[in-house]
Order: sequence, then C-alpha cells, then structure tokens
Amino acid sequence: MKVLVELKNIKKTWNDWNVGWKGVVIYSLLGVIIAFSVHQVFGLVLGTQLPIVTVSSGSMVPTLNVGDIVFIKGEKTYQLGNIIVFRGWESEPIIHRIVAYSDGNVVKKYDDWNQLTDKKIKEMAQGKGKIYITKGDHNPACDQCGGKLPPTDSEIYGKSILVIPYLGWVKILFVDYFIKDPVVGVTILIVLGIGYWAYKKWL
Repeated sequence: MKVLVELKNIKKTWNDWNVGWKGVVIYSLLGVIIAFSVHQVFGLVLGTQLPIVTVSSGSMVPTLNVGDIVFIKGEKTYQLGNIIVFRGWESEPIIHRIVAYSDGNVVKKYDDWNQLTDKKIKEMAQGKGKIYITKGDHNPACDQCGGKLPPTDSEIYGKSILVIPYLGWVKILFVDYFIKDPVVGVTILIVLGIGYWAYKKWL
C-alpha cells in the first residue's frame, strides 16, 4: 500500500512538472540526453566517431538529398564507389563518393571516370599512403580537380550503409534557427509561447 502511495505521489509530481514552459524545458533536456546516448551507442557499434550525419547540401543529388539522414560505418580502408564521410576543406564533414584511389604505385578508377590522369593521382599520393579522389554525384568535376586535398584513411569517418530520407530536416532547421541565428529561434519560441498562453487562457 505504501508503495502505491509513493507511486501516486511521483506521478502527481511528474504531471505538475511536465506542463507549460517547465514541460518544454524537461522534454527538450530529455531529447538532448537521448540523442547523445543514441549517438554514443551507434558510434561504438559502427566503429566511428560520427555514426549519423545529416546531408546539408545538394552535391550528392539524386543519390542523397538535403535533409537525408545517413548512417556511417567505420572501415580500415575503402573501395571504389563507396560514399564516404570525411574531414576536408569545409567546417562540417563532407559526404562524397570515391571515384579513384592510389597508394602511389597503383591507381584504380570507378567505372568510366577519367577526369584526372594516373600520373596526377600518383603525384598526389606521394608520401601520404593511400589517398582517395572524391566527387559529389551532382558536381560536374571531382573535388581534387579543383585543387582540394584528397582524404586519407585517417581522415575518413566511414562509409554510408543506410539512408533515411528527409528526417534530418529537424536538425537542419534547429541549427539554422537556433544555432546560426539564435535571435530568430528565440523569437519563434516567444511567439509560440504567447500562442500557447492565449490558447490556454481563452479556449
């Protein structure tokens, strides 16, 4: 009987705390904690520091669209045609396809791709071990055709193994309106708060 009373008290306390602005704060914090935990678990299972990424540009259209969520698996090395996520010339990780690779001696190319000569690719690989030539499916030329440095195995987070279309728009909108431009985000929250207050007061 005492246990039932305690459970009822806990339920009442929870109900008191998860309404109104307090509820918004609590559920937001729970969301952040759950997202972080899921990220850590997937990272351990998939063997990478970056197990889940959101596509934020159109460089891989039609294979990947803006807002797609991509699950990444870390490997020791990568093959032609793999869609990889790597550290590069942008502030955020880049997701492009491998169209060629070389260890400085042998050059392998994907399908009929031939925008760089074998000699040029071998020169890029000198003293670096295995390098990868990358290209966005929607881009007319490879990244290294424009002078970008080719990634090596140590700079690659992993390869794409699963895509969930458009689910990442939630993250993109959050970053755009709360991280990059917090004034807009706060304004939206204020408007929503006023709307909720008016709804509860008058309806």
